[in-house]
Amino acid sequence: MREGIREFAQWIKSIGLEHTLPRNLTQLEAITTLDLSRKKLTFLPESIGALQNLSVLKITGNRLKVLPKSISLLTNLRNFQCENNLLEHLPEDFGNLHSLVILNLNGNQLTALPSSFYDLTNLTRLTLAVNRLSHLDIAFKNLKKLLHVSLDTNYFETLPDSFGSMKSLYFLDLSFNKLTTLPSSLSEIKELETLILEGNALQNLPSLESHDMLIKLNLASNQLHSIDCNLSKLEDLHILCLENNLLQTLPQSLCTLKKLTSLNLSANHLTHLPECIGQLTQLYELDVEDNALTSLPNSLENLPLLKNLYIANNHDLKRPNIPSLEYCDVE
Repeated sequence: MREGIREFAQWIKSIGLEHTLPRNLTQLEAITTLDLSRKKLTFLPESIGALQNLSVLKITGNRLKVLPKSISLLTNLRNFQCENNLLEHLPEDFGNLHSLVILNLNGNQLTALPSSFYDLTNLTRLTLAVNRLSHLDIAFKNLKKLLHVSLDTNYFETLPDSFGSMKSLYFLDLSFNKLTTLPSSLSEIKELETLILEGNALQNLPSLESHDMLIKLNLASNQLHSIDCNLSKLEDLHILCLENNLLQTLPQSLCTLKKLTSLNLSANHLTHLPECIGQLTQLYELDVEDNALTSLPNSLENLPLLKNLYIANNHDLKRPNIPSLEYCDVE
């Protein structure tokens, strides 16, 4: 092990970073945090595996195409930041990093995950956005401690029915994939607060009624013709985005969302808004641009907190008389 530490120290010196780390080998062996972010690195040496006490490793913003196999020896690693590199795959034994709690692999070129990946059962935060992934194994259900998951901007057409085991998941971003349907197990996530589904090809929604703790729901840029779930169950919802869909009408249940502060309905095919929209008394921002509206409900004047209103690109709508209004994009 000491030989490995010596080799790592020599490598650090060779790239001109010796001033950033202890020169004493005993002290170097004991370090718990290593930050090599944005150092223009094209590789890491196998000797990094000798740093057995590492708890935090940050190698974000380099030019790494591969990770050394010895990375899997860092069994005390809890936080691994490897964002914005050029990784095409992970070492087969990557799952040996059993202590990992936080893993950030955003912005790489991963096309698949090794089978051992699903052994990372202590993960609470996983970000795999902006890669080239198209498949997750059913073993994804093993990651039961996940609280925050970002899988956006990949190539997923389907996802495994693996979310039922993630009882404490509160943030899930599946945006900008190729999803046409969602796994039914999504309805079993009781603690979910943020669900981002923007930029897929969804035509129907799974049952959302069970997500009664949702605060933010983003369904923008899908292919929704209607909202076929009971929105009234989403009693804690603050932000609802339905922009750029194919909606022609809105359900009356929309008006029961008493905590809603932001509602985006722009770029749909709406010909009218429900008169009951005036019941959304916490609404701060309303966007209905780019629809086919010929008039606005009189009840809009009942919204005491409405500050921002976007109504351009409809049929000659005029700015309504709302005392609280600070901005409207038409006069």
